[in-house]
Amino acid sequence: MNKKVIILLLSLLLITGCSINEKVTEIEAINLSNGEKIVLPGDSEHAAVILKALNNNDKTDISVAKLTAFEINVKKDSKTNYYKLNFDVPNKSIYVTENGKNFKVNDGAAKQLFLNENFSYVYIDNTLYDSYIDYNGENYFPEIGYDWTYKNIDGHYTKKEGIIKSKSNEEIVYTGNESLDIKYEKQPDSQVIRVFSQGNPISTGKNLQEVLNNLTVDGEYDVECQTQWLLKDNSNSYGNQTVRFTVSIDKPADVTVITKDNYPGNILLVSVDNLNLDETVSIKTEPVKVPIDMYTYKGRGMFVCPVDLYAASGTYDLNAIINEGKVGEYTVAKSFEVKEKSFKTQYLTVSEEMNETNNDNTAIYEFAQLVKPARTNSAPEKLWEGTFIMPVEGRLTTDFAEIRFVNNEQSSSRHSGLDLAAPIGTEIKAPNNGIVTFAMEGLLSPGNTVVIDHGMGLFTSYYHLDSISVNKGDKVKKGDIIGTVGTTGFSTGPHLHYAVSIYNTYVNPYQTLSGIID
Repeated sequence: MNKKVIILLLSLLLITGCSINEKVTEIEAINLSNGEKIVLPGDSEHAAVILKALNNNDKTDISVAKLTAFEINVKKDSKTNYYKLNFDVPNKSIYVTENGKNFKVNDGAAKQLFLNENFSYVYIDNTLYDSYIDYNGENYFPEIGYDWTYKNIDGHYTKKEGIIKSKSNEEIVYTGNESLDIKYEKQPDSQVIRVFSQGNPISTGKNLQEVLNNLTVDGEYDVECQTQWLLKDNSNSYGNQTVRFTVSIDKPADVTVITKDNYPGNILLVSVDNLNLDETVSIKTEPVKVPIDMYTYKGRGMFVCPVDLYAASGTYDLNAIINEGKVGEYTVAKSFEVKEKSFKTQYLTVSEEMNETNNDNTAIYEFAQLVKPARTNSAPEKLWEGTFIMPVEGRLTTDFAEIRFVNNEQSSSRHSGLDLAAPIGTEIKAPNNGIVTFAMEGLLSPGNTVVIDHGMGLFTSYYHLDSISVNKGDKVKKGDIIGTVGTTGFSTGPHLHYAVSIYNTYVNPYQTLSGIID
């Protein structure tokens, strides 16, 4: 009977291919906190340390549910044995879980594991201060990069770098009304928050909500919060953490009337912050009679508007319509003041022949067909830099918006610019950077004429030139010579007629001397 049993057992071993003392081929150690896996050859020193711990333990009833754990898979040729190592760092103890039962590893084998570099994460898990995002009372656990120094069980400080992956997939949307902050198990000694857009830093500070409130464009941003804990007496750890997460900014549009001194004929500047890329904005206000495009400047929407020359003084409403005609349309209402301003009156006497030439329908038609189109398309970006300069040094003979009487008859329009008297041949300089959109000689009313686009709807025009030094399409810099003073066209003497306009609406040239936008 015994011989039959022995023969049967030997037969089973031969059939299954099992060996009584089967060799370990490799060991997998999987960090259950972050999912990282380490594979160790079965004959390595690290594997020997693990096997020693698995084979030197005593059964215990201690709970290991809250301990840092690694799954250990011991692979042999024919099978895999599954264990779990549970690390109790404060008490310098390690427990093995096998088939639902717990065993305490003896102190010698446990110490070897605690000092083994493959399990150094247990110190990070136990000494790194918890960090999380408090978003409207809910806790979010973002990615955390660490550069951390801890004291091991031998009392030696050891440094380790790594990343703890995010445990939260929820989107964080910030409209400005949410409660959003970064919380810590222990308050850090320093904290710096940086916000990035497409890899470029755009906002920095120490308070998360203040940094986010500084953003003026809606969209998705990457946030990094770098914190530091210093080494102090009796401290078991110190170092840096970098909390990383993404936030979607979706604030309501914020409209600001930038200019303070708004007079008839002046430039009115209006900015719009917190816009999504697909959002549209239009503005409506009584003193602005022409439609105005919105341009983007330094991440915000910008309107460069001409205040009507005939606007009465008083307080006016300004409505910015966001996404007009679309789902979610809304209006942001603001107000601004137009201040009272009086304009000079000029009486001019010219020959009847010259007067008729200036008022001739042919001259008017020519100007409308040639000069005005040169001021209808503008570069979408700001081309000018800083303040404008006067194009020529000369005596002012006619001011902007003067009420003009020619041969005792009031002109139908105000004077569109500045008349600056100077000798024929005096050089005319470009007042700022731009692109020449028109350069032509022999026009009936303005004579030899140049127009420069400075971007964002801002143009300058030069009439009655003697000679022209630029061509259409030329790029000019502030101070470049564009021509010389003359007396061509409707002119009573050598002078430059210099005009500034928003497209084809003339505005106060003096305002540009103090700078526009910045």
